[in-house]
Amino acid sequence: MDTTVDEAPAYDRLRRRRTILIAVIALVVLASAGALLLTSHIKSPAEEAAQTRPPALTELTEPVQKTVLTTTVLAQAVVQPPKEVSPTAIGGSGGDAAAGNQNVQPIVTRVFRRSGSTVGEGSVLLEVAGQPFFVLQGTVPAYRNLEPGETGPDVVQLQDDMQSLGYSIGADASGFFGHGTSAAVTAYYKGIGYTPQEITVGPKADRGPVVPLGEYTFVPRLPARIVKLNAAVGQSVSASALTLAIGNPTISGQINPSYASVVRPGMKVTITEPGGGTRIGGRITSVSHGVANKASVSGGLYVRVGVRPDRPLPVSLVGQDLSLVITAARSHRPVLAVPEAAIFASANGETYVSKLVGTTTVKVPVRVGTSGDGLLQVIPVQAGALAAGDRVITGENYATAGRPRSGGPPSRPGQ
Repeated sequence: MDTTVDEAPAYDRLRRRRTILIAVIALVVLASAGALLLTSHIKSPAEEAAQTRPPALTELTEPVQKTVLTTTVLAQAVVQPPKEVSPTAIGGSGGDAAAGNQNVQPIVTRVFRRSGSTVGEGSVLLEVAGQPFFVLQGTVPAYRNLEPGETGPDVVQLQDDMQSLGYSIGADASGFFGHGTSAAVTAYYKGIGYTPQEITVGPKADRGPVVPLGEYTFVPRLPARIVKLNAAVGQSVSASALTLAIGNPTISGQINPSYASVVRPGMKVTITEPGGGTRIGGRITSVSHGVANKASVSGGLYVRVGVRPDRPLPVSLVGQDLSLVITAARSHRPVLAVPEAAIFASANGETYVSKLVGTTTVKVPVRVGTSGDGLLQVIPVQAGALAAGDRVITGENYATAGRPRSGGPPSRPGQ
């Protein structure tokens, strides 16, 4: 008997049942997974409150230091140009009259130095009408011819200059233009390549070399720098054509009036060039008693202070603003110190720090001393209650985990 036809329908029915079963199982698995995912996102009120609760407070601490405290004052300054002077006369008839020559014009015949040059004692700058014009050092300005028989402080300066240049004045008394001074002047002129004009009239004892007013100038301090020299060969020249800068640029400091009582002459200062450049040490030389606002660097009121740098400032800094850091006070020895934020006050005005001992805090009454660099000196009321390395509370901060707090936050002084 042939059963092929009957077996085929039975096989198809079995395959459909298997397919349906697999589909049902898949739906059950998917439903279970969805239920699990849904329940994972459902939170109880207790869980929701726990997860949204603010994080715990933790105490911020800093160690007690033992260090030398320095109080600094920040200030500004302006670089001022050095003092400038011009000679009384250049060329002219001063020496010519003494020599009996009235027909010489102050015409430049040679130029030895130019603007920007540095000149020292005895330096020749120009030649006018065939005679030199040179620089000598002295605080008394040139105002007359210096010649044999003259006396005075300007003669003293001339003698000092001649001796500094290596020319002896012999037995001449200080301040008297005698034979020794005449010999020194003649030797100096010869050394720079010239012959001095001489007095040829009058008593024989008074005859000798003369230093005419138009051939020299006294400058208070040397070396000096030529700021201006308008002179050209073949042209006449006047005293205003020459300007000399004496010394180096100076520093004029400006401090806030509130610091005037703590800044004193002799204090150290650090000078910083514009743009955070080179740092130069120095000292405060003076503190003004008045308050000013003219030419203020900061635009407000200030008290002027003088500053002497440890080394000369370059001329290129003239007119520039500088930064000053003045060391105004310094503890004589290392002291216990804490950050300013570690100082608290009780309701009765007592000042204290909160020292950590294990997981608790201990209030340590202290007196406050010198301040500097963001630190305050603390002196425990009870000796030994505080030591370097102890940790003191400076505040509180939120964190996910922190040590148990011992109480409410302490109050700051003045709160």
